[in-house]
Amino acid sequence: MAWWNQIFKRKTGSSLYGLEYKVAFKLYSADGKREVEVREFSNGKTYLAERDWVEGTTFNDRHGGTMVGPFASPEDAEKFIVTTA
Repeated sequence: MAWWNQIFKRKTGSSLYGLEYKVAFKLYSADGKREVEVREFSNGKTYLAERDWVEGTTFNDRHGGTMVGPFASPEDAEKFIVTTA
């Protein structure tokens, strides 16, 4: 049965591993304690990387370092993050 699973195994979403990206822009909360980096990948998809301020210039990743997305464009990502609590 192992050969059957190899042939008909479900495909997972495409990986971002190894893809280049550029930072379209960064957004900060009004108090400056939260940062969102909007990243455009070479495959045309856009993701968000969220961070919380710890101290000084140190930020910790939110969501365990997992990015949020994909979004169709940086503008769609911005609309999402601005309207989310």
